Amino acid sequence: MPLYEYHCAGCGSRFEVLQRVGQGSEGLECPACGTTDVEKEFSTFAGSVGGGVSFGGGGGCPPRGGFT
Repeated sequence: MPLYEYHCAGCGSRFEVLQRVGQGSEGLECPACGTTDVEKEFSTFAGSVGGGVSFGGGGGCPPRGGFT
């Protein structure tokens, strides 16, 4: 299950929730203030590729010489 980031419209805090793909914010409460007025945030991810850091969402071609 992926980790999603949420933003609270009530107090402005950000928090993460582990939930199923496609699941919405129904029933979620802000852990700081308890309101249910929360919105899913867009975020990027990072992973290790060939000894370097790669930021998600890019796609594209492999580096010259292919993947190692």
